[in-house]
Amino acid sequence: LVWGEAGNVRFMPELIYFIAELAITSDALSLDQLYGKCEAAEWDAEEGRPFRSNRFLSSVIRPIYNVVFDEWYDYVDVDKNDRDKKKLKEGFDNYLPAHVANYDDWNELFLDPERLVVTLVLKDGTRLFEQPAGRRFQALARLDWAASLQAAATKTHREVHSLWGVFGTTHRVWLVHALLFSMGVVAVTEDPPAQADGEQPLGGQTTGVRFAAVGLLVPAHALLWWHARWQVKGQGIRSSRSCFKFAKTFCNGVGWFAPLGTYVILRWVVEQGWERQRDLILILHLIVSAIGFFYLLIVPKSSKRYKLFPTTRVPFHKRCARYTLWFLVLGTKFLLGTYIFRAVWEATDELGIARLGRQTHTELFLVFHSPVFVANALLWISLWCITFFLFVSDTQLWFTIACAVLGVWTVFVQRGCRCVSWAFEDAVAKIPARFSERVLPRKYASTEDEASGKQSFSPSFPALWDRVIEYMRYEDKIDNQLMGDLSFSGAGAGHHVYWETLQKPLRTRSSSASAPSTGTDDPATAAAPGSTPRAKVKVPDLFRRKSPAEMAVRETCLRDPSWPLNPDVQWRILALARGLGLPMPRPFRAPYFPGITVLIPHYGESILMLKKELFQDGKKEVPLMHWLKSNFDSEFNAFTGRMQGRVTGWPVAGSEWSEYTEPQWDNIASWASMRMQTLWRTVVGMCMYHAALQCHYELQADRSSSLADPTIWDPSDCFTCMVSMQVYKFFDKKQLEHTNKMFDKMPSCLKVAFIDCQGKGRGADVDNVHSRQRRRYFSCLIDKTSTVLPDFTRSPKLRIELPGYPILGDGKGDNQNHAIPFMRGHFSQCIDANQGAYFEQMLLLPCALGEFRSRYRGDPNSKKIVGFPEHITSDIGSIGDFAASAEVAFGTILQRTYSVLGGRMHYGHPDIMNKLVMMQQGGVSKATKTLNLSEDIFAGMDFTLRGQDRTIHHCEYFHLAKGRDLGFNTVLGFFSKLSSGTGEQVITRQAFRLGQILHLPEALTFYYAHVGYYFTQFLVSSSLPLLVFVWLLVVFSDCEGSFDAFLGCRSSGGRPASEIMANLLGVWFSWLLLLFLVATSLPLFVEVWMERSFKVAVLRFIKQMCTLSPLLFIFQGKIIGHYVVNELRYGGATYVSTGRGLPTERRPFVGEPASSGLQLGKVGGLYLDYAAIAYYDGAVLCAGTLLIVFAGTPSTPVAQSQLAWIFFSLGLTIGSWLLAPFVFNPYQFQARAFRQDLRAVLAFFLEGGGKHWVEWYDRTQLRKGSGRSAVDITFFLAAFAAMAWYAMMNVKVEAFGRIFAVTTVTVNLMMLIPPVLLSLVFCVLISILTLCRGTMLGKAGPSKAHFREKDRTVADGGAPVGAAADKHRSCTCCCSGVPLLLIALSVLVLDVAEATLGVWRFYQIGWSRAFVGGLVLKWCMVCLLLHIAEGSVRSRFFPALRCLGAPLDLWLHAHRMARDVLTCWLILAALTPVVLLNMLNDCLCPGLSLHHLLIYRNPNHLARQEA
Repeated sequence: LVWGEAGNVRFMPELIYFIAELAITSDALSLDQLYGKCEAAEWDAEEGRPFRSNRFLSSVIRPIYNVVFDEWYDYVDVDKNDRDKKKLKEGFDNYLPAHVANYDDWNELFLDPERLVVTLVLKDGTRLFEQPAGRRFQALARLDWAASLQAAATKTHREVHSLWGVFGTTHRVWLVHALLFSMGVVAVTEDPPAQADGEQPLGGQTTGVRFAAVGLLVPAHALLWWHARWQVKGQGIRSSRSCFKFAKTFCNGVGWFAPLGTYVILRWVVEQGWERQRDLILILHLIVSAIGFFYLLIVPKSSKRYKLFPTTRVPFHKRCARYTLWFLVLGTKFLLGTYIFRAVWEATDELGIARLGRQTHTELFLVFHSPVFVANALLWISLWCITFFLFVSDTQLWFTIACAVLGVWTVFVQRGCRCVSWAFEDAVAKIPARFSERVLPRKYASTEDEASGKQSFSPSFPALWDRVIEYMRYEDKIDNQLMGDLSFSGAGAGHHVYWETLQKPLRTRSSSASAPSTGTDDPATAAAPGSTPRAKVKVPDLFRRKSPAEMAVRETCLRDPSWPLNPDVQWRILALARGLGLPMPRPFRAPYFPGITVLIPHYGESILMLKKELFQDGKKEVPLMHWLKSNFDSEFNAFTGRMQGRVTGWPVAGSEWSEYTEPQWDNIASWASMRMQTLWRTVVGMCMYHAALQCHYELQADRSSSLADPTIWDPSDCFTCMVSMQVYKFFDKKQLEHTNKMFDKMPSCLKVAFIDCQGKGRGADVDNVHSRQRRRYFSCLIDKTSTVLPDFTRSPKLRIELPGYPILGDGKGDNQNHAIPFMRGHFSQCIDANQGAYFEQMLLLPCALGEFRSRYRGDPNSKKIVGFPEHITSDIGSIGDFAASAEVAFGTILQRTYSVLGGRMHYGHPDIMNKLVMMQQGGVSKATKTLNLSEDIFAGMDFTLRGQDRTIHHCEYFHLAKGRDLGFNTVLGFFSKLSSGTGEQVITRQAFRLGQILHLPEALTFYYAHVGYYFTQFLVSSSLPLLVFVWLLVVFSDCEGSFDAFLGCRSSGGRPASEIMANLLGVWFSWLLLLFLVATSLPLFVEVWMERSFKVAVLRFIKQMCTLSPLLFIFQGKIIGHYVVNELRYGGATYVSTGRGLPTERRPFVGEPASSGLQLGKVGGLYLDYAAIAYYDGAVLCAGTLLIVFAGTPSTPVAQSQLAWIFFSLGLTIGSWLLAPFVFNPYQFQARAFRQDLRAVLAFFLEGGGKHWVEWYDRTQLRKGSGRSAVDITFFLAAFAAMAWYAMMNVKVEAFGRIFAVTTVTVNLMMLIPPVLLSLVFCVLISILTLCRGTMLGKAGPSKAHFREKDRTVADGGAPVGAAADKHRSCTCCCSGVPLLLIALSVLVLDVAEATLGVWRFYQIGWSRAFVGGLVLKWCMVCLLLHIAEGSVRSRFFPALRCLGAPLDLWLHAHRMARDVLTCWLILAALTPVVLLNMLNDCLCPGLSLHHLLIYRNPNHLARQEA
């Protein structure tokens, strides 16, 4: 009862335990003694009792809830649609600040008895624990929860949105890479020449001394880690001080800095020339350093801060296997790394770069101020930094390849290493025997008769298999003829298969006359094999044993006539055959099935498809229904045949959708809903559990049990399908109708939990209802038997009052939490509303539940999360296939490997959990706002952290279906949500502690299986721009062709820098993108190979390559990297509602133009979606590549061949970042639509002086008033790049001064002055004119850091309609009648002219590289100034400047508009040739669109023509 009424407090299980313990030990004998006596004035006459709320809820739970609410929220209001509207506190919109307490902080307070005794105080100032033990529960009503749970006293972990938060979690990962990198660099470094005076180089003279320097990583890393731990350490445990802790910290510091001391001694001994002592000190130093590395890397942390519970023990053989795999991964990486390090070392030698560390103190002092040395030093740092960057980038890719190999090996081990028999067996033919042996063991105890070649299986199997075939026919996966071929009975017309017939007992079916007879009427009492002769049946040809030769012929040359053509049916049969060949626990027997509830959270997803969603008469685009029929043509034909046999007058209208009547459309919509990602499909699939359990009862129930009595047995006692409909109360009439249809179809097992609300009433203050909430809230349960009210809703059967508004998080976790009290049984399965199921897989549920079978009380085998793979069904079109491929690989081979390596967590979906164990840790998910956006994985992380024999398994004999997003934008929207959630996940205490307490292999697996994947996407996406920068730095520092003697050119007398870089790039990077593509494709390839055949795997791979999958994956990596890094910088993670339908509508470029003129009717398009994420970087990368070509490429064939793959990678990346969204956009290249795009672009920049662009830029990029600082890590990296480029140019400036005997100050000044003076003066003049006219740029308020552009309708007056309308009204950007586009172009021309003037002298003497390099330097400085200007304009103090800030505001907007204009026209210019080709395609082959063939893998659909 304590748990049931706890509401949101259930997320704090230790607090629940505490309250329950006090309640158990209480000596109170009545409610008045527990909660205090009620005064007569407090009676509520309407309710007839002292409190409307239960007294425990109002006195104990609600005060705790109010503290939680006050910590995060200001109020919950009611909007005009009568829905609740919650308002976070000021500054909490992007993320909860690090000092704010959350569920985990409060929960951990009750795990710490020392803090608990001090913290819990009553309202009179006394402490709770000063009360007698039996009176403490009564004192809870007098507890000052606000003071007791204040963040300053309870905060134990600060979720810091910075690199310190990331480093604290992942420091072991970085130390591993730093150690390997340092050792590799030292290994390839040659000894410097000995100095005549015996002075030692800074890096050391010998290899041993240089290796000793690697030990300095220990104190450096320890210092960084100490600071990171301090940053994330909460105030609640920061304040605790003691002499013991101080002494412990001091001793740890001495230990960490011991390698520094021994290294100093070593260098002093070397300076003194003491050879014998040097070796001893070197050995001592290496031992001390090795101990430090061992402690930092290998030894898991066991202090109370990290390890709250004993961890689960791992068997020795598993631990050895995990260490072995990571040794091989890191060893392979290290060996390849040394080859790369050697290439970099040789390149620096050929380029004549002064290598740091090889100089003595004297030499360094002499050359420190030399421009050449500074330029060389910065270039040397840049080369090795990018080398380390690439070295870190590829680890996850090697890990993925290792997972693919280990996944294959695991499959072999699961099958007893019988590789040959497994590879050549006919697994489908063995389905009857294996199913009988493993799923129906009580009815079968024999094996196949090898001598006769005839199969022996359970007498119950034919009837059960026929039921499976009937389900396939009902789902229209097969037609009547194939149904007869696949079934044992061969009787019964397929068009007579209805839902009602599928619910009848197996023994009463009309086809039972053809089933094998055993002489008894009850199949459950049939004789076992060997006791009486069994009847012979005609086995379908599907189960006929085939030799390997016949199988090979039918696979490659001839089609098997018994093999269905439907790919979904093929997969289902193969999945069943494959699963039955895997190890499988003994199934539970009816009626002893343990209870299980399937929980499906639902918010606003479609329940049933509507006719208007499938078909709208008169619409120009191809209707969605037409695409569905095209992709499921055979299934639609089977559906038509079934309907004609059932419904009188069903037309043979085919795709003439207007010919169908409304009642017929209801059936069509139901058919379509089973092929789309709808709640209807999910619920129908999950409710097959009910029928499957009934079949088990009929076939092999224990009739000796009284529970098996037909009057008692009900599968609904074992299984419940519960949909948690968060907004059921606000459903419209159509949604309520669809919900009632679900109740009508699944009356026995379907239940719906929803959140009800009503006014607070007169007793709100007495009940402690929060003063800033306007309602009371209730968890309610309804089912088929609930009374239907006049408004079509149902009256609740059960109703639990909640302490307050329950959705305090991002929605899903809270929605699951409120429904948990209604869940029945020991086990739960959390399902998303886009999943489905298959009846033959549902029959394996007793086996899946057998995974939890306990042999004795307290058996840890029951403390499990058991995961299962999913069959991705949304592989329609190229995008659907790409998304499905990633899901298939992750859900099968990768999770199989993660389970072996100890890195698998809980991912929701088909995982089955012990509900009682999950309740002990706070539920099946977590729900802190923003922090737990990826709510499911935290259940697995907490499960692992609680240890105590808890384990997470992955089994593959049981499958569910799952749909995925099908459109380009929806797929990337889903990944943006995952990436943002991962950015929050890495800074949580769960990730932090797992990073410390796990052994190194498990820690590395956990990182690279989750957070590391997303960080790697960022690293790989950033590698090419960084590589291009270093490439440019090297080639632009090369000889100019004249006055080379004055330049001291490093390639004089040797190879040109371009050839040296070509050789380096061939080793440096050529493998990385190839490795990226291999790692992306290999897991899926080997999984399809194992599941189907090598031929199918090859064909699928080729098909994906031909449909441009690399474009999507490269762009996807860019999106993932952007969102995960931005989440750490700015926060703002929110739940992204993604569309789940077929992408049949074209998304415009920037919006939809009005019917005439240069006006926009709707703002929103692909350019606005991804400009800041990918297009800008793509344009810069394109410009960098052109500069490389300008600077000169090598002329030798060998060097050119080495660069071929690099330029291919650059072209692929540039094409992806600039064009991928348009390539996969339906109807993108139609001439009429492209002309509309051109009009829309002109209107976007010109209408109202550019007001549409200003509103978009201010709201999505500038975010005035947000206060975001301009000085961040991006700024410092850009500043370093500009500094390195300036150092390179300074060498040429010095040479210029020596050649022409002029002072270099003037040249330096002209080169360093940013080209902004003319443009600033111009903007000041324009601003003065603007102020004279009374207009100025307006202000757009702060918004989410992660803003995904939403389409906005434009009103007749030209202002956007929607949330941004009010902001837009002050945003009149007609500067004194001058369009902002004209100002932007003028500013661009002035900047170019001023920049050219500053470096014109270089052009005059023929130094083209210096001239272009100077322009690049000035562009870098302008970018830095624009970055600073943005930070200034978005600051909270900028509005105070008023008119004085107008020139800076205008200058900034003009430059940013110029950037967008250039980027837009670059993309449009690249799209134009494709549009022309598409026009030619339409002229020559109007019925075959190559573009549609690319994105849909289906030619164009043309409507019928009238004649």
